[in-house]
Formats: sequence, C-alpha cells, structure tokens
Amino acid sequence: MENWNLNSGGVFDRRNMNALKRWWIDIDKINFSIILTLLIFGLIMTASSSPVIAKRIDVDKFFFLKKQLIFAFIALILLISISFLDRDKIKIFAIIGMAVAFILLVLVLFFGSKTKGATRWISFGGLALQPSEFAKTFFIIFNAYCLQKFYFAKAQFKYGISFLSLIILLVLLLLQPDFGMTISYSAIWMTQLFLFGLPWILIATLVFFVIIGGVGAYLGLPHVEDRINRFLDSEQKNYQAERAIDAFVNGSFFGKGPGNGVVKKFIPDVHTDFIFSAIAEEFGIISCSIILLFFAYLITRIVKRAMEEEDLFVYLSLCGLMMQFTMQVIVNTGVSLSIFPTKGMTLPFISYGGSSLMATAICFGLILAFTKRKYHRDVDYGNVRSL
Repeated sequence: MENWNLNSGGVFDRRNMNALKRWWIDIDKINFSIILTLLIFGLIMTASSSPVIAKRIDVDKFFFLKKQLIFAFIALILLISISFLDRDKIKIFAIIGMAVAFILLVLVLFFGSKTKGATRWISFGGLALQPSEFAKTFFIIFNAYCLQKFYFAKAQFKYGISFLSLIILLVLLLLQPDFGMTISYSAIWMTQLFLFGLPWILIATLVFFVIIGGVGAYLGLPHVEDRINRFLDSEQKNYQAERAIDAFVNGSFFGKGPGNGVVKKFIPDVHTDFIFSAIAEEFGIISCSIILLFFAYLITRIVKRAMEEEDLFVYLSLCGLMMQFTMQVIVNTGVSLSIFPTKGMTLPFISYGGSSLMATAICFGLILAFTKRKYHRDVDYGNVRSL
C-alpha cells in the first residue's frame, strides 16, 4: 500500500487534471454507460423500424435515421455539457430555461402547427420542437428551487408561488390542448410537494381537483373521450393497440430478428409511440425484459442517490426528474401492452423524435450533474491510498 497525496502536485493531483478528466472521475459512470447503451439501441431500432414509414410518405428510406443521428449527437453534447454544471449554475440554467420555455409555449399557440386536433409543435429553420417537453424538465428544477428558497416563508407564500407557476403552465397546455401533458405536470408537481411536506388536507384537495379536471377533459375534449371510450369498450376495436399486442405474440421470447418485424407496416407511429412493440417483435420478450431491467436499475440508482441527499433542492430535483422519467417509461410500455389508452409519449432514448430525445438528454444531464462526485465527495484527497 502506498500513500498518494492528490494535492501534492503528483500524477494523481486533481489540480493538474483538465476539466474533462475531472468530469470523468466524478461522473456516475454506470448511469452514463446505461444511457449510452440505450441511445445506441435506439438508433438501431430507428434504422430497423423507420424505412417502412419513410417509404409510406415517399422520402429516402434512411430519412428518419439520418435525422435521429443528428438529434442523438446534439443530445449527447447537451447531456455532457449540462453534467458539468454545479448546483448554483443549474439554478440559473433552470430559470433561463423556464423563461424560454414559457415564451415558446405562448408562441406555439399563435404560430404552431396543428396535428390531430392539437397545436403542440413549433418549427425553427425546419426543426420542429415541442416546447412542453422542455418546459417539464425546467419546471421541475424551478419548482425545487422555489420550494427550497422559501422553505422558511409562510406556507401560503411558498405554496402560492409553486402553485401559480403550475397554473400558468397548465393553462398554456390546456389551450393547445394537451391533456396528457397536463396530467404529467400535475403528477410531478404533487410528488415534489408531497416530498416537501404538503399537509394531507391539501393533498386530498389537489386530488379532488385532478379528478374534476379529468372528468372535465373527458366531457369537453372529443379526442380524449374517444381514446378513453375505445380503451374501456372491449367491443370497440383499437387498431394500433391490437397490432401492438400481435407484435408481442409474433416475437415470442427471442424475436424474429432485426428488420424482420411486420408491425411497422401497420402502425403509423411504430418508430415513436409504439417502438416497444417493434422491439418485442424483432428482438423478443426477453430483450424487452432486459430493457425494462435497465430502466428499473437506472431509476433505482437515482432514487438511492436522492435518499442519501441532504440538500433539499437536490433531493426535490432528483425526485422530480426521476418521476418524469419513470412516468414516460410506464406510459409508453403500458400503451404498447394495452394497459393504458393510447397516448403520444415516447420511450426515453429509444423512440424516434428530436424534442423528446433532447429533452431527455437535458433531464439526464441534470441528473448526472447532481449525482457526480458520488464516490469522491467524502474522500479526503490529501490522503488517498492507491493499491
């Protein structure tokens, strides 16, 4: 055993390392490796599932793959860049991001493109963005910051600021309308407030309003009513859901092989919302189970790290980000398995889509930033032993 003083100017002196080397020492390498694995697998699935879609709309067979490669590169740069931020810079980043996302949510109402009865997308130089995807991540950090900042303030004040910011976002979402995203924002917000210490009477009141909102959406939004009716009525056929289940049956345990699936010929959104079905058909149920285990392990590591955290801001931020990620995985896989009504939600890092991929990269860039130095924060760098 030999003692090494990392502050003494030796080879292992952190002061002599460049920023990239310090980042690599401090980063949670397991989480980072899982993310890269999912990202690469997502590119493979885009290459396999999208050519049929490209042919259907009469574009180059690798049209979607080429775009996804660009999105993946941008997402990786975003993820790594954000993971360099410290906690104070993350707060500034979240406030700026929240302001930009708010402006985009307003602009999308006036200049956005209407698809399937909703106006959720806005184009910049040929790139279509869904502002609500980005706003969700920034809102989580912004809300955690507000709750920490006004921790010792009167209850009406600290809850009021948090609630007001949520209401503004929900109004903008309902004007699109995007009821699914409205539920997602509300669930994440209530999770953060519950962990912060919201009184039970207020939690019950919020749940009541959520139920009222759900009934109102069912009665007032035709596309929401149609999706729920199709899901509840066993006699009504949901074409996409049936084809998705067929994919699981066709793939069996080991799949039909990459590129040999047929579900992509029948489901228009197979490369996005129903990518899990394409995985099941081509790689088998065992591969789907392995992917779910990857997601579960990633979520478990984030939860474990959050439970160890003493900083309220980091604790609430990690829990909110974890909730966002978990909901996305559960809803996407649940839709493919006909557990939930059809909802346009992608599978993180795997589904095709620039907005979703970049928003998820920002989410995990922040998670990596919050969890870095996990193995080093308690180490006395003046006396580290090298075996």
